[in-house]
Amino acid sequence: MMRQEIDAMSEKGRKIFEDCSDQIWSTPELNFTEHKSCEASKKVMEELGFKITWPLEDMNTAFIAEAGHGKPVIGLLGEIDALPGLSAKADTVPFEPVTEGGNGHGCGHNLLGCGAMEAAWLIKNYLEEHHLEGTVKYFCCPAEEGGVGKYFMIERGAFDDVDFTVSWHPSSYFGISQSGKSIYIANFKFYGTAAHAAGDPYHGRSALDALELMNVGVQFLREHVEEGTNIHYAITNSGGRAANVVQSYAEASYVVRALDNSKLRDVFRRVCLVATGAATMTETRFDGPEIVSAFSSIVPNEVMSDVLRENIKSILPVEYTPEELEYAKKFQAVGTKPDAEDVIDQRIVENVPASTDVGDVSWVTPLVYLRCPTIANGTPGHSWQITAQGKGCVAKKGMHIAARLMANTCLDMVEKPELIDAAKADFKKKLAGRTYAKECLMPKDRKPTPIY
Repeated sequence: MMRQEIDAMSEKGRKIFEDCSDQIWSTPELNFTEHKSCEASKKVMEELGFKITWPLEDMNTAFIAEAGHGKPVIGLLGEIDALPGLSAKADTVPFEPVTEGGNGHGCGHNLLGCGAMEAAWLIKNYLEEHHLEGTVKYFCCPAEEGGVGKYFMIERGAFDDVDFTVSWHPSSYFGISQSGKSIYIANFKFYGTAAHAAGDPYHGRSALDALELMNVGVQFLREHVEEGTNIHYAITNSGGRAANVVQSYAEASYVVRALDNSKLRDVFRRVCLVATGAATMTETRFDGPEIVSAFSSIVPNEVMSDVLRENIKSILPVEYTPEELEYAKKFQAVGTKPDAEDVIDQRIVENVPASTDVGDVSWVTPLVYLRCPTIANGTPGHSWQITAQGKGCVAKKGMHIAARLMANTCLDMVEKPELIDAAKADFKKKLAGRTYAKECLMPKDRKPTPIY
C-alpha cells in the first residue's frame, strides 16, 4: 500500500521537480557559486511547505528544508554544482556546446538535487497523511565537485540531530555504493632562482626541474603502493614560456586516492617525501603541499543497504517506452558500450565505489547511497554526453525512480523502528571507536572557497 501511495504522489508532483531540474541544468554553476540553482531549489521547497534554514552561517549556497516533527530525523542529500568545460546542447548528438568551454551538468547534479527534493516531499506527505511522527530534512549541499561542501556543513552542525541519511547519484545502472576512495587534492609549489639559461645558468636553481623530478619520482612510487591507489597530476604552472630562462617557480596539482583515510595519509606522506627530495636535489624550496580539499572514505551500512536493495528489486524490471529506448540508443552509440544489448542497464551492481563528500556524512550518521540509471549504458562519467542527456526523458524517469526508492527506503525505516536501531548499531560497529573529528582529512583552517 505504501509504495502505491508514493507512486501516485510522485505522478502528481513530477512536473514541479522536472521544471526545477531543467532550470538548474540551464544555469550551470561551479562550486560555492550556485546562487541561481540554490534559489530555484529553495523556492520550490518553500512553496511545498518546508521550513527553510538559509544561509547556513557563511555558506550562502547551502540550505536545509525541514518538515514534520519529532523522531526519527531523516536526512536526504542533494547536490547542485556543475563542472567546467562540459557545456553541451540538450538531446544533441554529435557534441555541440551551448557555450564554447562553458559549464555543464556533466555529473547530473541537476537531477541529483531535485530527485532528493522530491523524495523529501514524498516522505513529508506520507508522514502527514498517516499522522506519523518524524522529521524530514533536505540538505542542499554545494560544491561536491572538489569543494567538499558537506564537510563545511558538518562543521556547522547541519547533521547533528539526524538519525539516518539517504543519498543517490545519477548513473547508468542500479547500484549501492558501500565503499569509496579517500582523496587529497593538493598543490605542490616549487621556488627556485631565475637565471639566463645560456649566460649564467649555474646561478639558477630551476623550480621546473624540481617539479619534473617530483613527477618522475611519483611514477616510480606507483609500483610500491597498494592496489586501488590512484595518483593523478597536472602541471598548472611551468614557470613561463621562455625556454632560455631558468624558471624560478613551478606548480602542479595532484589528486591522490586510496581505499581509506589511513592508507591515503600514508601514500600522501610518501608523495610529499618525493617532493621534498626533488627540492633537495635541485636546491629549490618546497614549503609543503597546499591541500585544496579532501574527501573521506564511505562508511558502509549493511542494514540500510539491505533495505534499499529490496526496494530496488521490487521495481525491476523497469519498463521503458520505445521512444525512451530510441533516445538512449543515440547516446549509447557515442559511449563506451555501443554494442551492449541493454541500452539502459538494469543490473543491481553491488559495492559501487564512489569518491565523494557523501563519504564525510557517512562518518557522522548511518547512510546509504543509491545509484539509479538516468543515462544510456556506456555513458562515460563527467562527460558532455551526461550534460546532453540531463533534460531528456530517460534522465527524468530515472530521477523519479530514485526519489521513490529513497522515499520507500526511509519510510520502511520509519515504520520499522528496529531497523533504525540496527542501522545505528552497525554504524557504531563500523566506526570501531573512530570519530570523524579525528579521522577527517580536511585541514581545519580551510574556508568554503571555489576551487575552479
